[in-house]
Amino acid sequence: MAEAVATKHPLYEEMVPEWRLMRAAAAGEAAIKEAGECYLPRPSGWSRTKEGNALYSAYRSRARFPEILAPAVQSMVGVIHQAEHKIEMPDRMAGIWERATADGLPLEAFHRRITAEVLTTGRYAVLADAASTGDTPWLAGYQAEALINWADDRTMFVLDESGLVRDGFQWTQRDQYLALLIEGGRYVGARYDGAGERIADPAQPTTARREPLNEIPLVVIGPRDLSLTPEAPPLIGIARAAVAMYQLSADYRWSLYMSGQETLVIINGERPSMVGAGVVISLMGTENLTPDAKYVGPSGNGIEAHRKAIEDEAKNAANAGAKLFNMEGGGRSQESGDARRIRYAAETASLLSVAQASAAGLEKSLRHVGTMMGLSDSEIEGITVRAPKTIVDQEMTPERMNAILGLWEKALISYETAYENLQAGGIANPDRTWEDEQKLIETDEIGREEEEAAAMGVSPPEAA
Repeated sequence: MAEAVATKHPLYEEMVPEWRLMRAAAAGEAAIKEAGECYLPRPSGWSRTKEGNALYSAYRSRARFPEILAPAVQSMVGVIHQAEHKIEMPDRMAGIWERATADGLPLEAFHRRITAEVLTTGRYAVLADAASTGDTPWLAGYQAEALINWADDRTMFVLDESGLVRDGFQWTQRDQYLALLIEGGRYVGARYDGAGERIADPAQPTTARREPLNEIPLVVIGPRDLSLTPEAPPLIGIARAAVAMYQLSADYRWSLYMSGQETLVIINGERPSMVGAGVVISLMGTENLTPDAKYVGPSGNGIEAHRKAIEDEAKNAANAGAKLFNMEGGGRSQESGDARRIRYAAETASLLSVAQASAAGLEKSLRHVGTMMGLSDSEIEGITVRAPKTIVDQEMTPERMNAILGLWEKALISYETAYENLQAGGIANPDRTWEDEQKLIETDEIGREEEEAAAMGVSPPEAA
């Protein structure tokens, strides 16, 4: 039974190497070096003897891994969430703003975690869960590696919940699995231990109205949509380029080291007892043999080639996404506004899709929470999470602003659409709705009329 519940989906097995690479690259140099020959192959000729292992250890120790993935993820999360994500929920769900997860993570922080995980592995699962005591439901997040099995019709999911658990002051490894199933048209959850035995009787969660759930409240979020099919991590190119730079760094630094390790050669003379500064070496020749002493070492012809190859891989990493955060560099200062805007749109297309998928996944998860709380259909439909239409600030030139207002005056776009564009361009306050802006406009108009009336010495007109 243990093998049955721990069975992994075939697509899961295919994705494991990429997820492992992304985790190690995000963790940094220590994790990459801990993986040993997985990311730094042993040079040929270095046997697995004591001497060969010592050479490889020194070879790996000198190498440097460029820790560029984690900062790229953090920066992209910042770019995605710097623009406002509009989240609307009924007042009955207000508590989830400050406590979205069982461990007390606020909703905004949990949303950022979703985005970071999707950027890192291209996959994140969110389960709406609740205690049997009837407490307010919460959201539980599961990394890509935890969702080990699933059915395409969404009637079965298996989550690996194995990990360290505390027993007093000690920590022990616990193997545990959570199976989420649809049985007889009802949602059922059961936990299994490492031996495949059920820990307790299956639970049949219900809504606050004691109605059974006919859908598993688990949402799987990808970089583009909510499909169950795993996709390649959006930033896998950065991780691969970083590993290539790491491997080249090992060769480059080893070559530098070896080029400085010259060997003393004695010709037609006796071997000295020691070498170095302050040591006098006396060579006595004979009539037919001329003595000589010289240092020889590697030519180092490949050092420059290695350095150039490292630079090329750095460019590959930039092309994979890192250069997004250096848009103003690289000789682009002469770009026209339209060219720059088109380039921004192309470079941020993947980020925008991640932002939209993250928002869609959170929205569906919150709706599952609303269902479990027993909210009405209209209340659940009112739960929305809207991603920003753009994640790059657009420069609002006078020409562009006049064009937007001209479209509104000709009734080709609504005032709300025009106002949203002004918000994106930094003209209108991003924290103020267009209804609030209208009220302020009306207030300003009344104030101006009162000032004009006072200046003319007449009574101001009454407000309608």
